[in-house]
Amino acid sequence: MAVVTGAPGTENASKSAKSIGGSDRRFNLQGVGLTVVVVALALLFTWINPRFATLSNLANVLTQSSTYVIVAMGMTFVISKAGIDLSVGSLLALVTCVFFGMVDGGSPWGLALIVMFGLAIALGALNGALVAFLAIPALIATLGTMVAFRGVALLHSAGELYFGLPGPILWLGQGAVFGIPVPILVAALFVAFSFWLFNHTSFGLHVRAVGGNRESARLAGVNVQRIEVLTYALMGFAVALGGLLWMARIDGTQATMGTAMEIHVIAAVIIGGTSLFGGRGTIYGSLLGAILLSMLNNALVIAGVEFFWQLVAIGAIVIAAVTINNFRENRIPWLRKIGGRRS
Repeated sequence: MAVVTGAPGTENASKSAKSIGGSDRRFNLQGVGLTVVVVALALLFTWINPRFATLSNLANVLTQSSTYVIVAMGMTFVISKAGIDLSVGSLLALVTCVFFGMVDGGSPWGLALIVMFGLAIALGALNGALVAFLAIPALIATLGTMVAFRGVALLHSAGELYFGLPGPILWLGQGAVFGIPVPILVAALFVAFSFWLFNHTSFGLHVRAVGGNRESARLAGVNVQRIEVLTYALMGFAVALGGLLWMARIDGTQATMGTAMEIHVIAAVIIGGTSLFGGRGTIYGSLLGAILLSMLNNALVIAGVEFFWQLVAIGAIVIAAVTINNFRENRIPWLRKIGGRRS
């Protein structure tokens, strides 16, 4: 990392950034604990209903979770940077509708795919620019684009339900390699890429440095605005890739697809152990969090529980995960007072 020589506070900033850079290692024990939770829940669901543990159902769980896993990877970078992105579901609907609209209009599917990914990256970068250059809080900026992207998707599709994908695209969602569904393989590759980018590159280090202490990162020579834009652009790429798998798996899309997706993805990242306040994150934890929520949804579906109760369960899990995060980071004032008295 470049350091600005002679700048006040540079030495402390550099030390702070190095500490943040190694923060992912502190999640090793938590990752083991979350793995135990996932396995224990799998055993519990199997005991309640033996159909849960069949190979076909487990493959179905992982296939259905592939989109959420991929988008959760991008969200891990965003939240580690002390940001948030509420627009992911709307963006997914918009870019998949644009893809289908181009294909239905006679454009080659390869060109439509390039436009789809290019648009997602550009609109993700737009979120980053709103935060970086206009100083709009990420919550407000992405809340605005969430509504805007959904509106554009509805205008573009005019309420039409798209279906009928080209064979090569359909294979990405419904094909298999050596018996393993393609969405699982694509998600696994993206997780591996995200792990490398987050833990073994200067970009990943800078993302956490900005999330841990924005001013210290700036004094240490990090181009904070560039990191903001690139992080949200990466989020856009993850949304496009996840959306590609989703529409290929169901062979269709519509302007309402991805509604409330952001809640599921943010919940997965927080459950995984990434700090909601930035500076620390874990790719492995986000992977487990996404799988855990997909397991829960699948178990509830097998048990015949209504979809609305599934939303209640996810909402409760989000609140519990944030509460645990606050306990872990000692952010609850009355607990700090109790701890101070005891000490």
